[in-house]
Amino acid sequence: MHVRKLGKEAADLADYWFFETVVRLHREGEGASYTGLKPAGLDWGPVVPRAEKAIEKGDAKEVVEFLSHVMEEEVQRKFKHAMEKKDYDENDVAAAREYVQAELGFVLYSHCIYAKLKGEAHGEEGGHEH
Repeated sequence: MHVRKLGKEAADLADYWFFETVVRLHREGEGASYTGLKPAGLDWGPVVPRAEKAIEKGDAKEVVEFLSHVMEEEVQRKFKHAMEKKDYDENDVAAAREYVQAELGFVLYSHCIYAKLKGEAHGEEGGHEH
């Protein structure tokens, strides 16, 4: 508070370091790494407002339906891509690589979703983000 009285530039710097310390300690308490302050007004995407609304309403149904729909679309898109590459000419190395990349993309994406769903969520008591 003393530094803030030294002028606008000093006040801005004091405010910055205050918020930097608060966010860093908050992230540390969550077991997450500190990646710096982010500018206000960042777009958190479509799920955060839905999740906040769910908390207000006391019902997560809309969030579950939204996430289920997005996940289904992405899994189907990656699956379709792998299937399109599946019947390649065995003498075409580039096509074989494309198939393997598409297949692994589908399999690993599916695995990562499962692992994230089964792991502890960011900020849960006693947990760390996976």
